[in-house]
Amino acid sequence: MKIDFKEFEKAAKVLSEFLPPTPLIKNDWLSSKYGANIYLKLENLQPVGSFKLRGATNKIASLSDAEKKQGVLAVSAGNHAQGVAWAAKKFGVKATIIMPKPSPLVKILNTESLGAEVILEGENVDESFEFGKEYLKKNNQVFVHPFCDPLVIAGQGSIGFELKNQLPKIDFIFGSIGGGGLMSGVGSVIKEIMPDCKLVGAQATGASSMVKSLQQGKIVEDSTVATFADGIKVKRPIPQMYELLDQIIDEAVHVPDDLIAASVLRLMEQARVIAEGAGAINLAAFHELYEMNPRRFKNKNIVLLICGGNIDINVIDRIIDKGLIETKRRINVSILLDDRPGSLEEMTKVLSKTGANILEILHDRNAPYIELQQSIVKATLETKGPVHTESILNTLKKHYKIL
Repeated sequence: MKIDFKEFEKAAKVLSEFLPPTPLIKNDWLSSKYGANIYLKLENLQPVGSFKLRGATNKIASLSDAEKKQGVLAVSAGNHAQGVAWAAKKFGVKATIIMPKPSPLVKILNTESLGAEVILEGENVDESFEFGKEYLKKNNQVFVHPFCDPLVIAGQGSIGFELKNQLPKIDFIFGSIGGGGLMSGVGSVIKEIMPDCKLVGAQATGASSMVKSLQQGKIVEDSTVATFADGIKVKRPIPQMYELLDQIIDEAVHVPDDLIAASVLRLMEQARVIAEGAGAINLAAFHELYEMNPRRFKNKNIVLLICGGNIDINVIDRIIDKGLIETKRRINVSILLDDRPGSLEEMTKVLSKTGANILEILHDRNAPYIELQQSIVKATLETKGPVHTESILNTLKKHYKIL
């Protein structure tokens, strides 16, 4: 797939009539921590909480009057759905969105509130796409692909022009990859107007087919996908997107969900930014590369694309828990006790002296691998960070056997 640069310029002009530039904010805390200038491009502040409405708006704006009367069809787990619904409403176009059945309720309701008809079909996006193909055979609507469409990609590329105006010298841009629309769009623009800038693409380890493909130089398909970052949960790379990204991406990395969750938490606390997994992953990816070679980023201008903020409120507590455990501010510990009166009270006194906050305790006398006179206490503790956690564990080990 080859897209003329004039299409990107045209898209930026079209979108400027509908959307103001999103903020680019330097975060002092992150900048100090990493010894670099860390900037957050806040696409989570778009009207639908994601960059996706850029590509959708550019695509629908390009339709003829006859095509607009036909209406549009999209397949999406949430963000593209809301982007298409928002754009369709702007142009008075009927929108039908096919979403997987497990899609977060908030994304379904938000899409419907924008006037779109939502059809829930399939257990994942791939199955929803298959249903969409059959649906189009019976319904004469214009299909708005979430990423593999030159006009959609050109719309996402408008971010690149905004970045150039906001920060003329950028050394690294970190962006997440699902199907590849965001980074192919932004990357195509940046490589033209800021050729020295390095582009780093990130995926979750549990859904990293495109990153593996870019690393190995050939299409690699995941047999399964598993990540809470549902916005980039793509199983099968599309060859055209792989070929486009292969020319643009300088480095591709994948990071586990635990580190993504820690980054969601870090952005909340240190930047007051609500980012879904697909947005927070870029901080996690930067952190991983920084740990390997800190000097590489010293005093550099780093942009993290916070591409969306539509986090599922039903799982946010679990994400925060994962983040707290990853950052060593919450620990789960199993302690072997003598099963006698007062032993549990003694243990809580030991914990109290360490300054640990006991969140939960489970006392188990029936575990099959302990002696009759023993019991196991499983405790969830809140700590003040890695140093405090290590001190607590060292104190416990002086008094008890830790399992």
